[in-house]
Amino acid sequence: MQSKLRDREALFKTVDKQRVAANFSRAAETYDSAAALQKRVAARAMLGVPAGFQPERVLDLGSGTGSQTSILKTTFSDAHVTGVDLAMGMLKHASSQELDASWCRGDIESLPFKNDSFDLVFSSLAIQWCELETVLSEVRRILKPGGLFVFSSLAKGTMVELNQAWQQVDSHVHINGFDPFSLQQQKVSNSALQQRSLMLQQETLYYPSVLTLLRELKALGVNTVHSAQQGLTTRARIQKLEQAYESSRTEVGLPLSYQVIYGTLVN
Repeated sequence: MQSKLRDREALFKTVDKQRVAANFSRAAETYDSAAALQKRVAARAMLGVPAGFQPERVLDLGSGTGSQTSILKTTFSDAHVTGVDLAMGMLKHASSQELDASWCRGDIESLPFKNDSFDLVFSSLAIQWCELETVLSEVRRILKPGGLFVFSSLAKGTMVELNQAWQQVDSHVHINGFDPFSLQQQKVSNSALQQRSLMLQQETLYYPSVLTLLRELKALGVNTVHSAQQGLTTRARIQKLEQAYESSRTEVGLPLSYQVIYGTLVN
């Protein structure tokens, strides 16, 4: 039994970054209209930038459609702002918005920038698809001395309601797994970056139905982005999922919670 649990946990955490990029590319046109949580989290992550901080060069790590890149440019109007993303579809969408920013395709775990390039690296809900140790090492490399890494990410327990409902339907893996907050805290502590703040906060959205929830996840490009085989999502299986999810319903709808990490680190 323990072996099966370990195997399931390993599968649960397997992420194919190219598949992630492809899903986000397909969702580029619908992403912003469905990104209520992403906008909320990005705004809260921005609170990690100290008052009065005036960077000359800013990097938006995992810039997506460029919505937050635009906010970074507005906030730091004199700075040179660059957005980097692995999803070409997202970059094409962002560059079509005529934002006053530079765009670059790149992998967060192997960034195409020179050492000591940026005063501020900002990232909201992007680094959870990567190995945190590698991300922290790369961010430290490209940050100038005294530069800041301000970010949000996800921890274990994200989408727990959806995961529990799916477990009552079949034995496939439907939800990506993330490391516990305690483990991510340890990885931050072990890095060469200094911790200014690091906290975990639950963010919850509510939906009138399972179909509405699934359609929003699809519009965001975060549906079934792990590499596991899941079988066909038939109408009968969706009906079973709806029945299973009903036990979680509240007065305001079906909850979908996210365990969000907010951090500010100093080089």
